[in-house]
Amino acid sequence: MRSPSDRGGVCVAVLAIDEPDATVYQLADRAQESLMPGIVLVPPELTRTGTLLAAEGLMVLPWDASGEQIACTARALATRQSLVVRLRDELKIAQLSVKGAYGEMAKLQEEMQTAASIQRAHMPKKIPELNGVDVGVVYRPATYVSGDIYDIARLDEHRSAFFIADAVGHGVPAALMTMIIACGLHKVDGVGPDARVVPPAEALYRLNNAMTQHSGGSSRFATAVYGVFDARNGEVTIAGAGHPPPLIVRQNGQSVERVDPEGPLLGVFPDADFGQTTHRIEPGDLLILFSDGFEVAFPAAGSEGDDFKRPTLTYLDKLAQAGGPGASLPDALTALEMELDMASGSLHQPDDITALFVAPTGVIAEAA
Repeated sequence: MRSPSDRGGVCVAVLAIDEPDATVYQLADRAQESLMPGIVLVPPELTRTGTLLAAEGLMVLPWDASGEQIACTARALATRQSLVVRLRDELKIAQLSVKGAYGEMAKLQEEMQTAASIQRAHMPKKIPELNGVDVGVVYRPATYVSGDIYDIARLDEHRSAFFIADAVGHGVPAALMTMIIACGLHKVDGVGPDARVVPPAEALYRLNNAMTQHSGGSSRFATAVYGVFDARNGEVTIAGAGHPPPLIVRQNGQSVERVDPEGPLLGVFPDADFGQTTHRIEPGDLLILFSDGFEVAFPAAGSEGDDFKRPTLTYLDKLAQAGGPGASLPDALTALEMELDMASGSLHQPDDITALFVAPTGVIAEAA
């Protein structure tokens, strides 16, 4: 059955001086629920009640309004009612659409959280116990999932591995790419006494070939840096694939070395060669591996729009200062976290941020 509001009728009510409040509220609720056009004639003694009814959308006229005034008001209400009904129907459709959108957003959020959990499963749940070296991590995805991935692994009694990769792009595609990379990096061949630690350059060579052979025609590119530390002599061997060069902050804090092994992007050229370099790091030194998200983590003062996301070299000073004179590993991590928190735009960082801080604790003699 169609309501009076759908039929174009207008309800006219007259309030008595002694009208119960319950009746007034019932009339107001009925008008609000049905969008029924209505005119209420209110005596002077019920001015406050008239104000209440007017707030609920009813047309309030004085008790002694003329018939002509009532008729003109009723005609105006009836004329506009078709528009009110149409707006009501459109609002219902919009509300249903919004409800559906909220449902899809909730589903998408759940899927993104699941994807983030799966991605984190491909990274260390905690830092493993390593001989001769301590490691700290700064890991800040820009969204639920990250295009960055890192790994820290104990290879044998003396050697440890450190790895960071950054898939080109953002969001789920980049995150899926990082999981492919994590599964494709071979650090050790074989098991037991015959196990062989794969040199960093060879590990990236094999990873690159695996990516190019199984790309399926898609553009799966990534940068990476991979290092192996040997606690017997304090040497770290590092290979890179188009990745920002790691830094070595020496004990005095005044000397900062860039480690820049040559190597192309992963997933571009099959059988590409990757160079590696070896460096000795002493207790008090700090090796820092990081992703290119740091290039946009510290925007220039006053920058806006596209300039806000323009890369700067400020991050080099921030990283070096974090590992400055007398800084322990926890101190360095805390200092860097604070700098990131204070940077402009830190609540909505434009790119994923990952850093590994590697601090040697001393040379361990090889067992006889």
